[in-house]
Amino acid sequence: MTNYPNILVVGATGKVGGEALRQLQLEGDSNPIAAVRSPEQARTFQDQGIKTVILDLDEPETLEPALKGIDRALLLTGYTVDMLRQSKRFLDAAQTTGVQHIVHIGASTAPTNEVSHWGWHQMVEAYIEKKGFSYTHLRPEAFMQNITGPGFRWLDGTVIRHFAGRARWSWIDCDDLALVVAHALREPEKYAGQVIPLGYDAKTFDEVAEIFTQVTGQNFTAEARPPEEFLENSLAAEADPAYINSVYTQFKLNNEDAIPNADATFNNFAAITGRKPMTWQTFAKRHRNHLIA
Repeated sequence: MTNYPNILVVGATGKVGGEALRQLQLEGDSNPIAAVRSPEQARTFQDQGIKTVILDLDEPETLEPALKGIDRALLLTGYTVDMLRQSKRFLDAAQTTGVQHIVHIGASTAPTNEVSHWGWHQMVEAYIEKKGFSYTHLRPEAFMQNITGPGFRWLDGTVIRHFAGRARWSWIDCDDLALVVAHALREPEKYAGQVIPLGYDAKTFDEVAEIFTQVTGQNFTAEARPPEEFLENSLAAEADPAYINSVYTQFKLNNEDAIPNADATFNNFAAITGRKPMTWQTFAKRHRNHLIA
């Protein structure tokens, strides 16, 4: 294994990072390393024979030691405006330690300047390029798991409560995103310099509810709530105001049908992974027992 590239997975305890780490392990042609924030988190991976490093994006002193000897890295951040500061620190340290290839998970490809956090991700992309890394920029659309959780978890029993009005979104399954991440990390020469949009099934929330109904035999409905309710509830829960106001803006624009190409889908998944992407129909069948629980 010593001749294999060392690949650092930031966010290894999360849905996408954890699945990307698993995919890298399955292929067996790299040394995947889980970035964790505490010794307690590290033990879970170490018990599975996975190497770990302590890396906290909010603790600058942890960055260079964690990145030493790393050849390729996945960069993803949490849902706050701190992603700008965190990403710059990470990339500065990665350049110092000689990391060669960065796979970054960004956000929607929709051509609008109104949704701030989409722009933040594009600024991170620009900095990656400025620093001279080999790179792959991934731009996923809406995550299917935002409806069923974890995440926003808009599904309450058989009611999908959401804030997007009648907007049709382009959707991707988190596991599909993780599989693309693994390919981009394993084959940097193939995907270097690429911006890859990821969204494969365009549906409104009403259409998703109809699919859940068909698959489970239970009556699912979608209930559109005002974006102001999302803003008020999120701020009351002490979520990052800058990020939450950005999402609130997105929901307002969705209600006005003012986001161009919000339902854009792409045909690149099979070429990257060798299989078809998840559709809502397949997702509902796979998670049927969870949906009717």
